[in-house]
Amino acid sequence: MKKSLSDKIDRWFRKDTRETFLERIALVLESEDMFEGHPEAIRYANTLKHVLEGLNVPLAADDVFAGSVTERVPSEEEYAEIAARYKKWWDIPLEERHRKSPFYYSEGWLKCRPWWFVSYGHLALDWERMIGRGLRDFSNEARDVLGAQTDPYKRDFVTGLSICYDAISSYILRYAAKARSTGRESMADSLTRIASGRARTLYEALSLIWIVSLICQKVCGCGVLNFSRMDQYLLPFYEEDLKTGRLDEDGALELLEEFFFKNNEIMAQTDHMSQETEATRYTLEVAYDDPNYLIVAGRKPDGSGGVNALSRLMVRAAHNLRLRNPFMVVRYYDGIDESFFTEVCAAMRDNATIVLYNDETMIDALKLYGVEEPEVYGYGFYGCNDPDIGAYEGGLRQVWINLAKPLELALNRGDYPMEPKAGTSARDCEFSMEDRMIGLMTGAYYGIDTGDPDDVRSMDDFISMYRRQLSYLIGEYRRGFERDFEIEKGFSRGRMRIEDCFLIGPLANAVTWTQGGTKYHKIVTQGAGLATVVDSLYAIERLVFSDRVMTLKELAGMTADDFADNERLARTLRRKYEKFGNDADAVDKYAKIAVDAFTDAVREHNGAEYLYRMFPTLSSDRDFTTMGLYVGATPDGRRRMEPLSENQSPSEGSDISGLTATLNSAAKIPFRKITGGPLNIRIHPGAVKGDEGLRALCALFKTYMQKGGMQLQVNVVDADTLRKAQENPQAYRNLCVRVTGYSAFFVEMGKRAQEELIDRTEKAM
Repeated sequence: MKKSLSDKIDRWFRKDTRETFLERIALVLESEDMFEGHPEAIRYANTLKHVLEGLNVPLAADDVFAGSVTERVPSEEEYAEIAARYKKWWDIPLEERHRKSPFYYSEGWLKCRPWWFVSYGHLALDWERMIGRGLRDFSNEARDVLGAQTDPYKRDFVTGLSICYDAISSYILRYAAKARSTGRESMADSLTRIASGRARTLYEALSLIWIVSLICQKVCGCGVLNFSRMDQYLLPFYEEDLKTGRLDEDGALELLEEFFFKNNEIMAQTDHMSQETEATRYTLEVAYDDPNYLIVAGRKPDGSGGVNALSRLMVRAAHNLRLRNPFMVVRYYDGIDESFFTEVCAAMRDNATIVLYNDETMIDALKLYGVEEPEVYGYGFYGCNDPDIGAYEGGLRQVWINLAKPLELALNRGDYPMEPKAGTSARDCEFSMEDRMIGLMTGAYYGIDTGDPDDVRSMDDFISMYRRQLSYLIGEYRRGFERDFEIEKGFSRGRMRIEDCFLIGPLANAVTWTQGGTKYHKIVTQGAGLATVVDSLYAIERLVFSDRVMTLKELAGMTADDFADNERLARTLRRKYEKFGNDADAVDKYAKIAVDAFTDAVREHNGAEYLYRMFPTLSSDRDFTTMGLYVGATPDGRRRMEPLSENQSPSEGSDISGLTATLNSAAKIPFRKITGGPLNIRIHPGAVKGDEGLRALCALFKTYMQKGGMQLQVNVVDADTLRKAQENPQAYRNLCVRVTGYSAFFVEMGKRAQEELIDRTEKAM
């Protein structure tokens, strides 16, 4: 890493967490009245144009890439005025908010986005066309499409896209003029070319990607971008640069490092998942710490391997910087280059922001839910391990299905012991409007009467009851979603979002992605609490059907009463019974049973009549604690309101047989039916020390993938270091950790998140 870049990183770490992109805020606030009454798509586009025309174009002497924002700390008066304006937009009844911006998935994402200028990101743009054919190509298509439209809403939509293309081109030209005025002729020439035409070099391709990303994230709030398979579509530019002598390997590495840093430079110094921290509560930014995702390696559409020279350089850049952004996904496949895989594992050992996904499971799973060739080979991720079909689909739609909830309902004839229904009628939809918008399952949930537990004669009978409750809940979400989608379609008519400019489909179809403009439409359907369910099913088998210690009805009563007067049983279940994560077939078999039940229910409610298909993942994100608050005691010995198991990991503290055993258990999950989700592992640094430790780590990871594992993300750090970081955060400012599907600097995380990471079982090899 060059010293100039190291100095920039040091300055970035010292940045005041209160610094804000006030220019953008002021210009957006101005636009509220300026364009009111315009057709909605044109109002959106004119807002973007007004902001881009009014922004400064800062260009520091050490900037390798153009594209930055001017930030400062607002005064108390400025902050209060801005916060009041934001509150006016969204401090409205939930029903009205629902009509203005359904599926917003987080309160924290609302406060900085006016309803007429909204995007929540979580998608990939058509980067390959953007750099390969240029912005003029989009503008020309818009002109042709506009000429064929008679529908006024479609005409407005395409006109809005045209205004956006021109505004982006003009913004780039302003940077070109700034570069020329400061004597940077080469930069100015490159910017002038990419303002409308195609990129010709690796530098120009990265420059165009960066400026469009900057506009999407910092101006429009369209963050959490997936850069897709960047090592594939940038390779021709790199090879041509090498051939002509414009660039050598070291020069390319420096460009990648600078590009990676730009993705960090615009981030606020905070953790979006720690809403309780002062910095997160304070921020006025729209995309304050949005991570961007970058995909390398993986199979190509012809079946061959995709590791190339740029794959190696990108891994090396991530390893050198060890910052939190971009979040790199390395796609493993059978036969992957050994030396490359060793480089990847070495970077992961050093806590670079890199995770592994397995093409051998992911491609089959995505095909199962309707993704066709060749698009399936372009899969990537955004958000917290959410699958993405690059450029062929819009933003995030999600729901967490609490897999422990149908277990509780099956034990209690569809009732919820913590708040018994006592004969009242069922809700209109089991998912409340708030839960549907955010995607969680909070509060009381009720099921259907699947029969008296005394009538259950076998585990197969009970599993059948579990399946029926699970299918009912997923069906209820589908029912609510479809009703909400009809509302959104009415609201979205004639509207646009920035991503519509660069997705495949909306321009050609003259309709936003939210109304069907793209080929694929997905609801990430995240199964949460898997190990809690697996351990509970095993406990039921032992207690009721194998050892015959008690009847199922007696067990149901004990869990409903939170093991009152049965403390000893709860301790025995928790401490003495075998648990998922220890390579015990008698327990692990229930991982397949539970996942089969989940994926079968998803497919049952994925009828051809629906535009949106549910894609099942195994992920709790960091909401395993929140969802646990709404589940009573479970047969594994977990007490009422305690956290569920997180993501694909064993229940906290239950995996006591080492890392190999944990991975062997996880590999029994039928991942060819699952389209994403993290397996979080914390390894003591001493376990993977030196060349021998690295070889062991590579062998372990490869074996897991060969056995059918799907994903791995690792933190190689001991609990003592994490405790020291809590006590002296300034000394550990750059300690970067993998959380669920993103990276964070440990000292920026909230105390609860820090403790969750520390409590994660520390693995020996």
